[in-house]
Amino acid sequence: MQIDNTFFQFRNVTLTRFSRSFKLIRDIMNGNAFISSRSLNWEWWTRLDNFSTTILTRPIIKNKRCSCGTQSDCFESGGVYDGQTDEQIFAIPGWNVGCSAVETLLHSTLECFYDQNCIDSLLFHIPNDDFQSPRVNFSAINSSRESRFDRNTSIQNIVDQLFIEEWKWNSSYLSFYNQCAPISCSYQIRRNDHFMHTVSQLLGLYGGLTTSLRFTIPLIVKTIFKIRNRFRRNTVISME
Repeated sequence: MQIDNTFFQFRNVTLTRFSRSFKLIRDIMNGNAFISSRSLNWEWWTRLDNFSTTILTRPIIKNKRCSCGTQSDCFESGGVYDGQTDEQIFAIPGWNVGCSAVETLLHSTLECFYDQNCIDSLLFHIPNDDFQSPRVNFSAINSSRESRFDRNTSIQNIVDQLFIEEWKWNSSYLSFYNQCAPISCSYQIRRNDHFMHTVSQLLGLYGGLTTSLRFTIPLIVKTIFKIRNRFRRNTVISME
């Protein structure tokens, strides 16, 4: 039981420490407003009639209401867009574009990569340069393999679990005992002597009563005498 409790504590502490450290790094990146190279959170812009050498930046607005300049959890549907009309041509299921590459990954799922049709559609909409090597064929993830993570589980949840499918440990007290190989074992039990303990308690009780009665009995006696003397001094006079 002690070994099992030690293991459970180690597992929980490991997951908690990683989550806290990872969250701190994300907060530092978002708080310092580092500009994404893919213009996911900020974009460079300038007016054509402005001849100043200073190039301004403005935050990206997700879904027309969430600003990456003030929030780090903004996201919108990801997919393939037309470069001229900015119209979405193909939406990737479970893929959400955030204010950075890290936030995009964490807010998304891997459900498209379990579907071969989805992968083929994605590759079809990605432009291919004729001067490059031929397009590579990607196979979907084998869905027949058992996993404790569902297809629509966010990558954030998988990261919080350190991508670990199962924690295994083997504990054997017999192996531990044989490895230790003790020659002899001894133990001590501390207990009180019942007779001496009882006598000391009675003596303590007697001493306490003696001390308390030494102060209370004189007061009680004085009070009784005062009451008696007061009744003796009272006289009854009959009036005709």
